[in-house]
Amino acid sequence: MFYDEEENVVRVVGDLVSTLEGAGFDFNLILVDNGSRDRTSRLIGDLTGSDPRLKKVTVKENLGLGWGVISGLSAAEGVWVGYMAGDGQVDPADVVKLLNLREERYDLIKVRRKQRQDGFVRAWISNVYVMLLCLAFGLPFYDINATPRIFRKKLLDRLQLKSRDWFLDAELMIKSRFLGLSVAEVPITFLKREGGSSSVTPRTIFEFLKNIARYRFGKELREWKKEARSRS
Repeated sequence: MFYDEEENVVRVVGDLVSTLEGAGFDFNLILVDNGSRDRTSRLIGDLTGSDPRLKKVTVKENLGLGWGVISGLSAAEGVWVGYMAGDGQVDPADVVKLLNLREERYDLIKVRRKQRQDGFVRAWISNVYVMLLCLAFGLPFYDINATPRIFRKKLLDRLQLKSRDWFLDAELMIKSRFLGLSVAEVPITFLKREGGSSSVTPRTIFEFLKNIARYRFGKELREWKKEARSRS
């Protein structure tokens, strides 16, 4: 997914395509322009116009990371689907590591940022968020908001993902835990940005806290659990 990533989009997509080809995978990439204000949309159009394995999804107005991901997943096909940020902070070889685990009977496979090169502040915000969220919902200490992550497409109907903002990553892990899905985490090195800027700031932690409280004490999760039980 891309939001104002004109400095990264061509390199990120090119490197990922080259790596997946080299590993022998058949693949389709959904390139989501999540309401970008720069040249990202035009560059994605150029990429998709020259490779039928690439498809563009345009979100006209940025309503948050989650809505961009949901929009992309709705256009995805295949037995496995997944998502990742388009900021170039993940080595494409690490995507291959996830894909190679598909035969291991996991339902969801994601990365864990074992080493981080993205700075102290962002790492601190992420660690505080993970600790609070995992304690609030009784989760193992996953790296909650680390991507890429892949999962079986058939699970989308059961998960019923709704979050339009950063909380989508947490919603996926909370619901996966409740459904008893098997989860694997693959350790990676999270790279420093080569271009563009991160939208994660210290103020983001207040958004995280608000979402944790809303989801922990609100009715949305309770209603989903009730519906999930009725389906099982």
